[in-house]
Amino acid sequence: MSKKRFTLIELLVVIAIIAVLAGMLLPALSDVKMTARSSQCISQEKQILLCLLNYSDSNNGWGPVVKYSGGYTRWPAVMFVGGYLTALELYICPEAALYDKAQYVFHARGLTPAQLLTDSGKTYFNYTHYSLNKFFIGSTDSADSDLRTMSKAFMPSSKILAADSCGSPCTVVNYGATPVSERRGLSSGFFSTSAALKEVQPFIPLRHKKAGNVTWLDGHVTTEKDAWQIYQAHTSPAKKYHWDPQVSNPNK
Repeated sequence: MSKKRFTLIELLVVIAIIAVLAGMLLPALSDVKMTARSSQCISQEKQILLCLLNYSDSNNGWGPVVKYSGGYTRWPAVMFVGGYLTALELYICPEAALYDKAQYVFHARGLTPAQLLTDSGKTYFNYTHYSLNKFFIGSTDSADSDLRTMSKAFMPSSKILAADSCGSPCTVVNYGATPVSERRGLSSGFFSTSAALKEVQPFIPLRHKKAGNVTWLDGHVTTEKDAWQIYQAHTSPAKKYHWDPQVSNPNK
């Protein structure tokens, strides 16, 4: 019996079909990977939340306050040195692993508390990928002194504790145009330049499929597609309610 062989045209058709299928599958696989990284980020934020609540329970309801003379200027440093959150990889969002200085926090490993008090030691914690609500951690800026305890918040399910963050050079205007390798995390707390919280900074980036992960004080984490517009921009009608734990009126 004679062997039947593929003709050149049949072979090209098969190759074309494989190429089309690959073109259809690759975006789906990429989407699955992004979803997995977002889920991992949510898991990390939940672990950070548990560590923060543990810290609060041990410190009369206060968060890892950074506003005191000679102290650490970054909340991750307070948590790390105090032994509450020593897994440094939790400070790095998996979707932001290629950010500039993303691995910088690992320089803190093996340093003594005295070394971490130096300017370079404190800087290692500057580029981590999650910021906290400054009402819970205070500030090194003497003008920003409205500290609140975590344990006395009204409606903790509506109060932001932490979220994805992206610092300079990222802003809501240029985020999309900034290459991933030039973006940076920023660990300092979310703050406003006015008492009315007309605009909250730093930027909650859209790195999880054009959305950002937000951690709430009651323990749940949500993925918010419009986090900037809803919680940070001056157009928000209910912004202060989500940031100030002592505000009980959702219309404020």
